[in-house]
Amino acid sequence: MNSPIVVKTIPALSDNYIFYLAAANGKFALVDPGDANAALQSSPDGADLEAILITHRHADHIGGVAEIMRRFPAAKIYAPAACGIPGAIPSGEGDVVSLFNGMLNLRAMATPGHTLDHISWYGDGVLFCGDALFACGCGRLSEGDAAQMQNSLARLAALPPNTKAYCGHEYTAANIRFALAAEPDNRDLQSRQNRVDSLLANGEATMPFTIAEELATNPFLRLQSPAVIAAARRRGAANDDALSVFAALRLWKDSF
Repeated sequence: MNSPIVVKTIPALSDNYIFYLAAANGKFALVDPGDANAALQSSPDGADLEAILITHRHADHIGGVAEIMRRFPAAKIYAPAACGIPGAIPSGEGDVVSLFNGMLNLRAMATPGHTLDHISWYGDGVLFCGDALFACGCGRLSEGDAAQMQNSLARLAALPPNTKAYCGHEYTAANIRFALAAEPDNRDLQSRQNRVDSLLANGEATMPFTIAEELATNPFLRLQSPAVIAAARRRGAANDDALSVFAALRLWKDSF
């Protein structure tokens, strides 16, 4: 991100993250504010909310919107139509939100799988991927199917490798344990586990992470890896194609 925008990671609820985007002009934006108190406590006196961006309709991602809007009624909300948020601007594939007088421009990417209407927000080198892509993992198939999620992840994997990604939950340590079960000899993954353990021991978030890191360590993006394929075959994958491997991995992860 080349613009003078600061992204703060705000812990909320049990393991959620809210993202606070601050501009030098005193404006800020929020991504997926599931908890109003956590979001507003991070707002300095005099700061003005410009916009709220939503990735999907689950309560832990939109639960704080109504209360926040009571304090900042002029703010705009951009969300998938199915979220049902009063006054929200329906947002989907290709829609662009320009924030802070053009200092940050984010485009909606349709990333169904976790929910059918899930979107991710990408632009200027940053990605807010909600519950589609996680650090070293991916979201559960709450509504969509394996083909939808695998295609969504492939789209995100094709973004520039230095893209900084922010996901909706702190699941990284658990995801790495699963990834090591699938690919135990991956040295990049072993190194990432050490870095993540250090961050968490210091009370720090494990994000942002980069697309390059995911390509090197996330089994759901490494569907051509012989080790990952072999692990998926042991877990019931009928073939070596990407979708069969992904589907077997996702089922395995559900009960891991």
